[in-house]
Amino acid sequence: MKRRGLLVTTSIVLALLLVSLLYLASQGFWNETTDSSPDIIIHNGEILTMEESIAQVEAIAIRNETILAIGNENDILAMAGSNTRIINLEGRTLLPGFIDSHSHHIGDRNLVNQSTPEEVIESVLSSGWTSISELFVNQDRLDELISLGQHNELRIRVNAYLPLSWQFERFGDWYQAYDPGHEYSSKLRIAGVKIFMDGWYTNWNHYFDQVELESLIQEAQDEGFQIAIHSATDNGTDVVLNSLESVLGGESNELYRHRIEHLVLLRDDQIERLSNLGIIASFQLPWFTSDWKLAGSYPILQEYSHLVARWRDILQAGIPSIGSTDFPYMSQNIRSAMKIVSMVVTRVGISGLTPTDWMLDQTLSVEQTLRLLTIDAAYGTFQEDIKGSIKVGKLADLVILSDNPLTVPENTLADIEVLMTMVGGVVEYTAPGQQFLSAGCLGASSQTRGRSSQPIKMEMIRPPNQKEKWWTG
Repeated sequence: MKRRGLLVTTSIVLALLLVSLLYLASQGFWNETTDSSPDIIIHNGEILTMEESIAQVEAIAIRNETILAIGNENDILAMAGSNTRIINLEGRTLLPGFIDSHSHHIGDRNLVNQSTPEEVIESVLSSGWTSISELFVNQDRLDELISLGQHNELRIRVNAYLPLSWQFERFGDWYQAYDPGHEYSSKLRIAGVKIFMDGWYTNWNHYFDQVELESLIQEAQDEGFQIAIHSATDNGTDVVLNSLESVLGGESNELYRHRIEHLVLLRDDQIERLSNLGIIASFQLPWFTSDWKLAGSYPILQEYSHLVARWRDILQAGIPSIGSTDFPYMSQNIRSAMKIVSMVVTRVGISGLTPTDWMLDQTLSVEQTLRLLTIDAAYGTFQEDIKGSIKVGKLADLVILSDNPLTVPENTLADIEVLMTMVGGVVEYTAPGQQFLSAGCLGASSQTRGRSSQPIKMEMIRPPNQKEKWWTG
């Protein structure tokens, strides 16, 4: 009798144990604890995490789309399973993928004679970018991006900003059909809206008075959108700051992260206001190098040199800042992330001319520039918790460089090559002659991608009152 009772008790315990194991497996616990070997391990190089003080680690492990572990090389290599692929950096440098916070790579590709999005995406990846923000995504362009995603051809991450205006045109409330922050996939997201306050620093036309601009900002903010406002002139920026201050009403901009684009001319009092309000400064890093001495508007820049491109002053004031290209505007021959880093640090353009004193007064360090293009840029789109640095749990968006930008001579920064670009644990680009970084480590599996040879066929729907523009910066 006692034996039968013991058997019954044992059976109940085993049954409960089995139910518990099945439950844990259904919650993903089983896979995480018993089959947690990484898909990829990267080691034997210089790994710059872009966390505090650009901490360096010896190796990282990747599983699926995210970073599984970072740390000591021996510890990480000990995690390898039978299917783990090993990437040996052989002394090269690994960084989080670069983020272009303001661009028109895909939307205005015709300006650089690229006929298909696939061509653009390959060029972007080969330049080291893993994420871009497109700052003029009307309905046509949004439809194209959605189609690319549906066909699995959007191999980079895109944040889309929907235009509310262009010069004196108003596009109405069409943007309200979309939810702020809506993700079509891990690659495509509605990030915010775009407003044009003025033209260019040589054209002081204002497209809004404060009453109308404030109303438009209030409406978009009430809908939950982050707002990016194009303002190049200092008097235009006065109107923008007045409007933002009024709409925020003393509330922190941390909740909205509204941003001002370009800020070409900026006074001391405006830098103080940007800092007090916490408005994000979005400036274009390939601009105002020594190349601009060849430009027709250079005398204007000389006259207002004390106001021009005050990037160092902006950072020293503690203003949240993000860096970008505005490609292809004003920089049609400059897409490489490392060439842009070089231009910011030295202010020497592609023509090799000597920078002026006022240009050199606003140079940034390599570390500051890298941050503007990685972790700071991720903050600019509310995504600092998932990308922008190498940290456990973040997306495995990574780039391998031929050298460490922190240690090479500044005049050789532009010579650093992008050898590999990875998006979400998938190698999307390898430089010619560097195939071993992918083919030798990731094989020909689904985790290695290359240039698509087939263009995508799309049906385009044209909205009213939204035209192609010669300038959408």
